[in-house]
Amino acid sequence: MEQNSSTEQPDSVETEESNANDQPSEDNSEYRTFAVLGYVLPFLFFLPLLNDKTKAVPYVRFHANQQLILLIVVIALNFLSNFLYMTFMSAIGMMLSQVISLAIFAFVIYGAWYAYNNESRELPFIGHFRILK
Repeated sequence: MEQNSSTEQPDSVETEESNANDQPSEDNSEYRTFAVLGYVLPFLFFLPLLNDKTKAVPYVRFHANQQLILLIVVIALNFLSNFLYMTFMSAIGMMLSQVISLAIFAFVIYGAWYAYNNESRELPFIGHFRILK
C-alpha cells in the first residue's frame, strides 16, 4: 500500500503544477484596465505607453500593439465603406458597413476578453502584425 500512495503523490503534484500553468498570472492584473479600455476605445491604445513603468511590461506592449492594429483597420475599413457608399454602390456600401461593424465588434470582444483574463492572444487575421516593438 505504501508503494501506491507514493506513486499517487507525484501524480497529484503534476496535476497541481499543470493547473498552475493553466491559470493566468496575476502579475498583469494592475494593467488589466488599460488593456480592456484600449480595445473598447482603440484610440486610447497609447495611454499605458506614456508611463515608463508600464511601457516596459510585455503584456502592456502586446495589447497596445493589438489595439493600434485594430484602430488602423477600423479607420481603413470605414474609409472603404464610406467610399463605396458615396459612389455608385450605395447598397453594397451599406451592407459592407454593417458587416464591418459586426466584425469590429467581434474583434473588440475577443481582444477585451483575453486582456481581461491576462492572456496575450493575437486578434484573428490581423493580430500577427507588429507595429510597436
